[in-house]
Amino acid sequence: MNFYDKKVRRLVSIIILVVIVAMVATMVIPYLV
Repeated sequence: MNFYDKKVRRLVSIIILVVIVAMVATMVIPYLV
């Protein structure tokens, strides 16, 4: 894999963003319910 390719970097950044959002959601949702 070429990490300097723009598509790959965007894909990796999206995956990291989704993981962070999922972690925050699992922490916040129990307090909202």
